[in-house]
Order: sequence, then C-alpha cells, then structure tokens
Amino acid sequence: MILHDGSVKPILCAALFLVLGARSWLIGAGQLTVTWLELPVHGLAVVLETPSGGVFLIDTGGAALAGGNGGPGGYDAGRDTIAPFLAGRGRTEIDGMLLSHPHGDHFGGALWLLEHWKVRTFVDNGYTGRGQTETYLKIRARAQQTAGVYLLDRIAGEKADALRSTAQKQGGNYRAVVAGDRLDWGPDLDVEVLSPPAEYLGKGADAKKVSDHGLLNQNSIVLRVQHGKNVFLFPGDCYGGSFEHHLTTTVKPEHLKATVLTAPHHGFNPGTNFPRMVSAQIVVASALADYPGNATTPYPRSPGLHAHRVFGAIGATVYVTAWHGNVRVVSDGESVKASVQRESEPWPELPKSVAK
Repeated sequence: MILHDGSVKPILCAALFLVLGARSWLIGAGQLTVTWLELPVHGLAVVLETPSGGVFLIDTGGAALAGGNGGPGGYDAGRDTIAPFLAGRGRTEIDGMLLSHPHGDHFGGALWLLEHWKVRTFVDNGYTGRGQTETYLKIRARAQQTAGVYLLDRIAGEKADALRSTAQKQGGNYRAVVAGDRLDWGPDLDVEVLSPPAEYLGKGADAKKVSDHGLLNQNSIVLRVQHGKNVFLFPGDCYGGSFEHHLTTTVKPEHLKATVLTAPHHGFNPGTNFPRMVSAQIVVASALADYPGNATTPYPRSPGLHAHRVFGAIGATVYVTAWHGNVRVVSDGESVKASVQRESEPWPELPKSVAK
C-alpha cells in the first residue's frame, strides 16, 4: 500500500522538516526515512535514517567555487546543505557515506564532511581506470587518513592487506563494492549492490565510442535497499544499453522491481527499458529546474520534466527537488508515505524546439 502526501501545505511542511528538532529521528524508530535534499547547484545527496537509528549518505552533492557556474559562490553541499540538515535532525556523526561514482556533482560535499564530521564507513566501487580524476583521488586519500574512515581502493597485494589491517585496528570499515556485495546498514534492511560488475562496464571500450564521462556514469553503484515489502533503488548516473543488459542478465526481473526510485542521471537519461524494468511507484529526481546549456543536445533542458513525462506515463508519482524542495519518503515496511517541502507549481512546459 502506498500513501502519497504531495499536497501538504508549505507551512505544514516547514513544520515537518524544521520543528521536529533534535530528537526527530527517534520519533521514526522502526521506520526507514529517506530524504532527497534540494541543492542550489546540480547534484545528488540522499540521507537514509534507518530503523535501527543509523544515518547513511548516498552521494554528497556538488560544490561551486566563488563565481562558479550554476550556483552561489563558494557553495559546498557538505557544509552548506547536508551538515545543517543532519544537525537539525539531531545527528552528530555519520554511520556511512557511499559515493556512487567519481563525478563532482555526487562527491562534492564529501571532503568537507570527512574533515569535520565523524564518518564511520566509506564505500565506493573501487574504480581506478580511465576517467578517474585527481580530485576524486584526493577524497580517497583523505578517507584513508581519517581515523575510522577507510575507502577500499582496489589494489592488490601487501598494500591492500596493510590498509585493511590499519582499518581494523582503528575500527573503520574498509570497503569497495561491486555487484553481488551486501552492506550491513542495520538488521531491518537488506542492502545489496546490483552494479557495476567486478570487471566494470566498458572499461576496455574505445574512447571514441565510450567517453570517460560516460564510462564513470555507467559504472555507478546501483544500490537496492529493502525494508519489509518496500524496495528503494538508487542507480546513480547509470544509463545505456550495456547497463540495462547487465541488469537483465544478472538480476531476476522481480528483484529489479522497486517501490521508490531515484531517477537515474537526475532524469536526463531514464533509459530505454529501465523505467518498465523497475516499475517504481514513486520516482524522485534531484535536478535544477532548467539547464540552458543542454538546449542543443539530444537531452532535455529540464530533466525533472523529462522524468515526469517518462515515469508518469507508466503510472509513477514523480517528485523533483527543483519544484518540491526536500522530498521525504517514510517506510514502515508495509507502506510508504511521501511528503514534500513545498507544493509544486504546475509542471512547466519547454518550447517544442528544446523539449525532447
């Protein structure tokens, strides 16, 4: 059973998000609460508050230097959005941080959080091939230096053993995950990685056919979180035929069905078969309202609108952070209930020349 509460009045929503205060997470004991945070710059940051009281991040949004494109100067999602949200929920530490892939709009807030918060575990896909950047390697290095936080860089032999030993001594989890791995995020959750495969997708592909950017996207961690009857699916920026083929050949169709889905690639690329493979009942797109720079590309200027059209056409209720603000979905294991920070304006229409 699914309950949607998307018509909550803005003032009531403000109370819901702000007034609950330092003990608000205790009120939801036994529930899984998932919040997609509205970000002033392009990116994705999701907070999971588990039935057993833990708090986990899936991606950490982006950052913008002073004078940078797309947002206020000097913005950092970790410092300016995630940390205030967690503090408002009475949180003082982070049980786990999972970064789906090494693109700045997904790891932009990680470094600040690693340096200013206690982060107990740190997970990524261990990818080290083409497209990896020095900026992301800095995040990895910082994680390895921070007591209690270790990122499993997929390296072989004595160095890997030494890092694992150090992590164990200091009480930190030391993990990179690929398809088939599971994460311990509490006794009430089944957390499984569906992608990427251990050999990664397209790693040996011709750079003229698969760009570095696309290679990192299609190897995003696809995370399946089950709470009772409810399944939440977090596919990062995955899209493309090789990704869909991997899922259809390695995952049973019923295991792909989800109650709640994070729109892949912010809604830009929902995929050819993926929407019906998942058949989600609630879809949340983390995106800005408009991307003028995409006007001449095959992709829509408004990924939120695109997600609304694609997933709405097959029966999903779609929320977009640009219009709904923070989007929260609470699961009691039997049903889910969605609430938004503010009411949406009527879905905007783009000129036919740019609407794809």
